[in-house]
Amino acid sequence: MEKAIFSTAFGFLSWLIGGWSLLLTVLLILNFLDFITGMAASWGDINSKRGFQGIIKKGLMWVWIVIANLIYLILGEQGLEAGQVIPDAVTVMFILNEIVSLSENSARLGVDMPEPIKKALAIFQKREGK
Repeated sequence: MEKAIFSTAFGFLSWLIGGWSLLLTVLLILNFLDFITGMAASWGDINSKRGFQGIIKKGLMWVWIVIANLIYLILGEQGLEAGQVIPDAVTVMFILNEIVSLSENSARLGVDMPEPIKKALAIFQKREGK
């Protein structure tokens, strides 16, 4: 019985996020690393309210991925083939957000962002007009 419940719940979750992909794996790993480095950077000043807010923020990232997937499904149902572009674009945006956050945490810990990542982010920011 537990297996059926577990399978149903995770099947539904997989449908909500549009199936598991490499982008989602990368985002999940970066979520974890950002949370850990955020805690390390705040060592001595850790408070549960800020930690809880960080967890909520990570959860909301995943809510937006669900919303992007649902928009993709609606557009597909209407005959507008947008491909997986919308959910993937949202996921890539959050991946970049996590990399920036990791770099901020690293700087607070005294470790600068590696140069190749700085260059890649600069290229992305230039293309986005930021």
